[in-house]
Amino acid sequence: MPVPFAVTVLQYQQVRLVGVSIHTTLHKAPVDCPRLWSDVFAHRMPELSGKAQNAYQGPSYGVSVFTDHKGLAFNYWAAMEAPDIAEPPMGMSEVILPGGLYACCRIPAPGMLREAYDYMYDVWPQTAEGFPVQVDKPCFERYDSRFFQSGTHDVYVPILPR
Repeated sequence: MPVPFAVTVLQYQQVRLVGVSIHTTLHKAPVDCPRLWSDVFAHRMPELSGKAQNAYQGPSYGVSVFTDHKGLAFNYWAAMEAPDIAEPPMGMSEVILPGGLYACCRIPAPGMLREAYDYMYDVWPQTAEGFPVQVDKPCFERYDSRFFQSGTHDVYVPILPR
């Protein structure tokens, strides 16, 4: 059986992000999270990027911080790097991606995000190449110009050393 996703283990540096957030669950996230991007953050990105709406294709992030593992509830940010902004604009908040060891999974096409997360949390850790997942740290999606061209993006899951 072919491995559905290529996974790379790497050190990731701490990153300060600014964006908008919602509280959701795994059940509601397939509707809530895309809506946060399209209905809210797409209109706010120019405040952080200095570029016209839909002109920014630099890195942006979808960050998940679980608040209830049993109920599968989490806070989700649509965010981007904003190192030069001292205070987030009104209606936005800061989220820090902690530095550390992460497993990076390349998602080759749109519509595979849930499948990738399921693989990274449930399957990959059990493989010979897998590492234990750190569930108390944020996981995140990173979108860049590849996403706007082909839908390709990456998922980062925090892991523990072996």
